[in-house]
Amino acid sequence: MIDRDFLEQLIPEMAWIEDQNLREKTEQVLLYAMTQGGWDANNIRNSPVTLLRDTDISSIEHLRDVTQACEALYPIEQKYCARHGVEFDHDIIIAAALLHDVGKYTEVVPDENGSPQYSVSAKLIRHPLAGAILASKFGLPDKVVHAIATHSMEGDRSYMTQESQFIRKIDDLVFAISIFGIPMK
Repeated sequence: MIDRDFLEQLIPEMAWIEDQNLREKTEQVLLYAMTQGGWDANNIRNSPVTLLRDTDISSIEHLRDVTQACEALYPIEQKYCARHGVEFDHDIIIAAALLHDVGKYTEVVPDENGSPQYSVSAKLIRHPLAGAILASKFGLPDKVVHAIATHSMEGDRSYMTQESQFIRKIDDLVFAISIFGIPMK
């Protein structure tokens, strides 16, 4: 089983969310999704970022990389948002970065041998929608739910907040770098 203490050690970036209520809800969503997907303290590090390619990048490493990149680029984005009068919230960014792939913990589940495989519902409900539903169920702010829902191809024709665009672009960059190296095209 994964508990809050284990989760906070596994993902120390959780502490970057200053709003205690938002941090607790973020933790609750992660714990719930991991548990529902059959992940525990012994196998969570085996949850892959993708099943589409053979990779040694775990979902935990990916969400931490995305969160760290968001934190590093936040001051630059905030400077220009402030200059142009656009709202841009740090806690929303960090919570959304931590949760952008939370639906993957129910989309990809361990089989009887512990190997990751797609869940039965994965074809019907991709991880952005599954994650947004979970985040909404736990009462996360609409901007976090929106960023989760639109961080992948589901956002192609959707309205995008400043925060959701930021998360999506950083997620795309981190994924491309970690899986493919820096594309030269």
